[in-house]
Amino acid sequence: MSMSDRDALLAAIIENPEENTPRLMFADWLQENGGAAQGEFIRLQVEAVQAEPFSPQAREHEAAAQKLLDRHVNVWTDHISEHVNGQRFARGFVEHVDVNAATFARDAAKLFAAEPIRSVLVERFLDTTPPTPLDAFFNLPQMTRVTRLDFSKLRLQPDDFVPFTFAWPRFSALTDLSLRNTAVSVPWLGKLLTGQELPALAGLDLADDAHLGPLLATELPRASHRRLTRLDLSYIVFKSDQIQKVLASRCLRAMEELRFAWSKSAGAGPLTYLNMGWTLPWDYLRVLDIEGQGIGDEGVRETVAALCRRKDFAPLRWLGLANTGLRGDAVSALVNSDATRLKLYYLDVRNNGLTAAQWVALKNRFPEAVVLV
Repeated sequence: MSMSDRDALLAAIIENPEENTPRLMFADWLQENGGAAQGEFIRLQVEAVQAEPFSPQAREHEAAAQKLLDRHVNVWTDHISEHVNGQRFARGFVEHVDVNAATFARDAAKLFAAEPIRSVLVERFLDTTPPTPLDAFFNLPQMTRVTRLDFSKLRLQPDDFVPFTFAWPRFSALTDLSLRNTAVSVPWLGKLLTGQELPALAGLDLADDAHLGPLLATELPRASHRRLTRLDLSYIVFKSDQIQKVLASRCLRAMEELRFAWSKSAGAGPLTYLNMGWTLPWDYLRVLDIEGQGIGDEGVRETVAALCRRKDFAPLRWLGLANTGLRGDAVSALVNSDATRLKLYYLDVRNNGLTAAQWVALKNRFPEAVVLV
């Protein structure tokens, strides 16, 4: 194959970013043309995403790929390094970039022609006067290819939500939106949740915006046309009735990843006094992080009972119970849970004062899991 073949393969990857076959063909080309390490890296990352998430096989492939990346990252990112503040690889290629709002409009065409970029974290530095306007960013033609937007470092101002609203049709492919640590406009978010815009939206990160509880309790039950599968509500203040309304919303019935961390220094978390077994949408839940919620032994017993009521394996594989007030009864509930119903690949029970013997018991019960005590 000639360099024109290389360019053709890269173009196929950019044109069909969800397909693995062009990536593996590119890996073959690299193996035959002096790029064995990069070819192996592509194969390892593809194998990692083809394995069951969080499984020992996935972790093994990811670790081997990371070793290669640590050695070669500067070479493999040299062609884009002057245009980005950071990047992440997925399936062998740069799919995520961290960019500066002031320069991204100038660099976007080059970046999207060089790599199959699907995810963008955009940062804006407000020490410039006036702050960089965002109209050009929102209206870039490359935005039609973006599936994940991270605004957690954008420092959105109230007026910034207007151009984003006008640009919603350009973001029809968007599946994930992070508004973490953002002073979200309440009317704007309500319109987003209940409206028809951003039809592919499945993941929403609203963490660290404490005041959103009443809005979400009102609007999520009205968003039955949506199918949210990834949701981060960490550090949002809810009353008990509000969080029950949120978790009972039809749009959350297919939830796969739910993050609901809480700072114990702020008092009891919203889940502390609820029955875990009957409150959370368990049917498809694969990732659950309730760090700091203070659910204690009773909450773990309710969780285990809910998962083991199933006729088949519960989908849960990643469970974060750090700093939740667990004691021996919680450990016993996990250790004695039905192995034909519950299998974990990651279990975080740090900051609960558990002993080395309890770690051993948990590790023996979940031998394929990373267990943190």
